[in-house]
Amino acid sequence: MEQTEINEIIDVGAVFSKKHIKPKWFIWQKRKYLITETTYTWDEDVGSERIIHFSVTDGSTLFEISLNQKTFEWRLEKTTLD
Repeated sequence: MEQTEINEIIDVGAVFSKKHIKPKWFIWQKRKYLITETTYTWDEDVGSERIIHFSVTDGSTLFEISLNQKTFEWRLEKTTLD
């Protein structure tokens, strides 16, 4: 597996329902990636900010994206290729 750190701000389309957030797509480097599955989610506190991490796939690549709940900023943290 090859893992690449990205750490770039991205645009994300997501569904917010009750207490759940489901990212559906994101745009990175002018390309739209459709999320076919969210494989894992976890929360992290960074100072006074709460970050939600999502491990997602488009069916061929695994991505880690995150949402800062204080700034509402989405980031592409890293990619993993087989």
